[in-house]
Amino acid sequence: MRYTEILLILTVMVISNSAHATLATCPACEGDKPDWMTSATAFLEGERINNIPSTLSGPQQARLLDAQIDSRKKANQASSAPSDTAATSTRNSTSMLDIGLNDIRAVPNPAKFGDTVKIIAVFGNISSNLTTPDNPSKMTDLTHMMVYADIKNSAGLGVARVNLKRSSENEYAGIWNARVGSDAYNATIETSGPDESKTFDDALQIVVKGSENATGKVRVIRKLG
Repeated sequence: MRYTEILLILTVMVISNSAHATLATCPACEGDKPDWMTSATAFLEGERINNIPSTLSGPQQARLLDAQIDSRKKANQASSAPSDTAATSTRNSTSMLDIGLNDIRAVPNPAKFGDTVKIIAVFGNISSNLTTPDNPSKMTDLTHMMVYADIKNSAGLGVARVNLKRSSENEYAGIWNARVGSDAYNATIETSGPDESKTFDDALQIVVKGSENATGKVRVIRKLG
């Protein structure tokens, strides 16, 4: 019986010493606080977390992680904004055809009400004279373009859109039935290729008279480019 009591006392002493040693090595008891910010960042980056913030409650840990996630989202949005702007700019931009309007005319001009007016446009490559062996230029194919003449009256209102079709190597022509009132009409020429386009604003003025074709009394205006 005496031996049993001594053994029990020794067991209690061993357990007490172990408890003191555990408390002595406890970071929270010694005042050494873990770096919770590092742990949260490692969690967001998918790294293994060795130090679990055991002194924080569940809601506190959740709020800390939510703050880190919101910060990362804002940083990603800020970094992606310039690239989105660049992408939008690229989608909205249109390359310009490297061509010039060598000649533009209408026959007859001036015209009478109801006349069949033929609109003729002749194009040429702008860079053809700038090409050198050391600086070759990409020539625009003038035979496969879509060409339209948008006709507006003196008030700027559209009255017709004429499809000009290829009539010779660099020439496009179309017919406008001038069933309009007496006025000076401006024609804007629009050209487009597979990936490029170009517009010649108010390239030609067509005068329509009521019942008389006073050719010698009317000044015809043309804008070449």
